[in-house]
Amino acid sequence: MTFKFEIGQEYQTQAGETIKVLGRTDSGVGFECLICSDNKHRYDRSTHDADADAGRVTGTNHDYSCPDNFVRQT
Repeated sequence: MTFKFEIGQEYQTQAGETIKVLGRTDSGVGFECLICSDNKHRYDRSTHDADADAGRVTGTNHDYSCPDNFVRQT
């Protein structure tokens, strides 16, 4: 499977913080989450849709308004 975010890589949040991806949950059903260095989990549902829910902190608004979300790449 190819995911948008890679373990071991660093990504910018919308607030300008640099966060490292430490791991990934293993649900295997499209609800995969990133385990990040700031002790937050972020969705990475990007294996089936390029515009999928990816980089959003779990439990936050779907409009990506949370400053802890990763910057969305265009």
